[in-house]
Amino acid sequence: MAQPEDRTAVAYCSPAALRARGWTPFLMRAFLGGPDVTAPEALYLASRVGEAERRPDFVAARELRRRRAEALRAATARRRAEALEAIRTAPVELPRLSPAELTERAVRHRNLRDAERAALSWGHRPSPATAGSASPAELARWKVEFLRDTVAPLVLLLEALPPGASRAEGRRLLTGRIYGAIAAAYPALARECRRQRAAALTG
Repeated sequence: MAQPEDRTAVAYCSPAALRARGWTPFLMRAFLGGPDVTAPEALYLASRVGEAERRPDFVAARELRRRRAEALRAATARRRAEALEAIRTAPVELPRLSPAELTERAVRHRNLRDAERAALSWGHRPSPATAGSASPAELARWKVEFLRDTVAPLVLLLEALPPGASRAEGRRLLTGRIYGAIAAAYPALARECRRQRAAALTG
């Protein structure tokens, strides 16, 4: 007489399911070794997972990694908060210049950047400008660019932020502060500051 077929389902755990239970790649390698099934995806026998999770050394190792992960998250959050506070409070010290001085320095700054660009690019030929040959819009742009570059070292504050979203947040904050300070110190440049700020945040 034929024996009845054993239809007992075999349970498996995917790596994602293991991570949800507190496993890390290191713990998987150390306590499970290779997967029991490799296709169409890596799977581990649930019975082996359960046995491993009852081992005292596994419990201790998982708890240690949990504490380390929490400490890392706390340190990252503290680093982010401190760096953003520095960006919020760092003084934006702009030169206070008369309209004539600002125009002169802005044109000189523009010509220097143009010459530097020519030195770095074979296809660019320098074209020195003068205050008299420039349009009001060009002069406003050059003035804001000159003033922005005087506080360029503030960009170094971004390096204290963790890479990723925090650094993008810091860049938005710093950009707003710099252009806001220029507009406050030189109200005639407020419109150009808004234009450059928008371009910087969307570029």
